Amino acid sequence: MKLLNMNKSSLTLKPYLLLGKVLSLLLVLSLSSCYTASSVNYLQSRESRLVVPVNHLEYTVQPNDILNIVVQSRDPEQSDFFNITTLQNQNMQANPASLFLTGYIVNKQGMINLAIVGELRVMDLTVEEVRVLVQEEIDKYLLNSTVTVKLTSFKISVLGDVKNPGTNYIYNSQASIFEALSAAGDLNFSAKRKDVKVIRQLGDTSIVVNLDLTDPNIIKSPYYFLHPNDVIYVEPSKRKNASNNLPIISVLLTAVSTGVLLLNFVNTN
Repeated sequence: MKLLNMNKSSLTLKPYLLLGKVLSLLLVLSLSSCYTASSVNYLQSRESRLVVPVNHLEYTVQPNDILNIVVQSRDPEQSDFFNITTLQNQNMQANPASLFLTGYIVNKQGMINLAIVGELRVMDLTVEEVRVLVQEEIDKYLLNSTVTVKLTSFKISVLGDVKNPGTNYIYNSQASIFEALSAAGDLNFSAKRKDVKVIRQLGDTSIVVNLDLTDPNIIKSPYYFLHPNDVIYVEPSKRKNASNNLPIISVLLTAVSTGVLLLNFVNTN
């Protein structure tokens, strides 16, 4: 009779033990999930040498851009009339926030208000075309002057599954998407590399495109080279979402294990 009761108890416990084993197996599989080279490598190709033509579109000035315009001549006192930046505030240039105070802001109409010269329309011009335009105007007032123009509001925001999300200033005339991601500390292993979003503002319109960082043809994309104020968003993969649920699975396993032990205790006493 006692043997019969023990057999009944073991039969009662089998479903719970089976459930515990299944949940344990799921937990192990979740912990052992790995990332293959095909899911994390950039610009994947079987070729040892890859040549991809670049579709380079030179950036044109847009409203809210900030231009640094410096006029130099043999007579510094005369050229200083055209310069916002003077010897007193040159040290402020190290702080990106000072660009708002020491640069020419392009207004909504695409104009800048240059000292003495007056308003100039610079929207939809390249930086070099702006330099030529300003040089022509300055030549009306100064002899043997030199004008330099730089776009100082070139900032890129990187969000999502990267090591250091945030906004970075680009101190260069152009930057690729890989340079921007490098400035953000690179993608985490759990990041989606085949579905990276670039958000670009064009006037009153926002354009969102998806880029595949594993495809070498990304270099042909007009979004490979970034524009000022572009936003990059990197989504986490399903693996990361699953790993985030591991604490919940652990709690469930603990509850099931506790329940099995209690049932075992009740049935054996």
